[in-house]
Amino acid sequence: MLKHLTALTGLALLGFAGCTSGNSAIEPAFGSANLNLNKAQLAVGVATLTDGSKGLNTVVTFRQPNGLSATLLNTPTIVGPANLVVPAIGAAGVDGGTNHISASPQVLPGQTAIATTFGTSGGAFAYGFSPENSSTAGSASFTLYTEPFFPSAAITARTYKCGPPACPQTRNGTFPTGFTGYTEGFSAFAQTTPVAGTYNLSVAITDVFNNTTTIAAPAATLTSTVGLPAFAAAPTFIKDGQGGLTINFTAPAGVTETLVNVVVSDATYGTAYYTLVAQGSGAQSAVLPPNLGPTGTGSGTTAATSPTIPAGDAFRILLVGADYPAYEAIPSQNAQQTPTIAGANGQADITLVNSGSNIY
Repeated sequence: MLKHLTALTGLALLGFAGCTSGNSAIEPAFGSANLNLNKAQLAVGVATLTDGSKGLNTVVTFRQPNGLSATLLNTPTIVGPANLVVPAIGAAGVDGGTNHISASPQVLPGQTAIATTFGTSGGAFAYGFSPENSSTAGSASFTLYTEPFFPSAAITARTYKCGPPACPQTRNGTFPTGFTGYTEGFSAFAQTTPVAGTYNLSVAITDVFNNTTTIAAPAATLTSTVGLPAFAAAPTFIKDGQGGLTINFTAPAGVTETLVNVVVSDATYGTAYYTLVAQGSGAQSAVLPPNLGPTGTGSGTTAATSPTIPAGDAFRILLVGADYPAYEAIPSQNAQQTPTIAGANGQADITLVNSGSNIY
């Protein structure tokens, strides 16, 4: 989550004094607000993963009335039905073997934090979970989790970010260094068999006096554990020879929209993220324009336009098929405090597939 979407609210939370970029447009000045005006939401569903297996999917929002992230530091916990089982592996910490997925409170220097899925850095923000809790490090974090959590040997976790043309261009010199795309909101958990029943999210906010305010989201219900079908095949593409692509794929039945992500690795400019949105299921074709590369002083180039995918660069296509309005709830598109994050069936199901690595 870009921190200019996140205003400082509430009491003097742990670490707030150390989290600043020196730019009030990115890091607003400290302020206070009634924490009870913030609202959390949780939707759950089934994640059909790249190997065809099924895991638990979660979608979270935690926003102020103006749609900005509620706080810069919090400790979320999801508690599922009694028969939900988080895999007993190291990455899960004390969550392993239980029915909850949690974060840990920050601790003082010299103390040992509790090992959990999200750890001390993981919080709930305007859209999704991310490891961006404020600390005394003195700089903003723009890191997102790779998905899914708890990948097996057959699954490689990837980073999903929304970039142009679907989301704003971040490489034009107006965004802080390191911010390369917007969160797409979902957190999928491999090796975590979806279980029908009720799921609850609570978000704890602790001030410097060790007072804790806990905000609960309305309960989410997983009714069906079937999930969306897997993609029958990986996406294919046609290069236009100028830096763009035409991407072809078939969205499985039940998919209402697909986030078409193109991740580019460039030796000069680093990793770039591009996103297209296709509506509906069945045969789809999405066109990535050729001139969406970095522009403007401050982005590393003074060019007016540059290739989306420079010749010789490696790129990967990651598809996220969803049965809920995943794109429409991204903060760059939606400033509502409680955007819609569930589909017509009351769930947030996704299905994932990728093209593998290709060279332009």
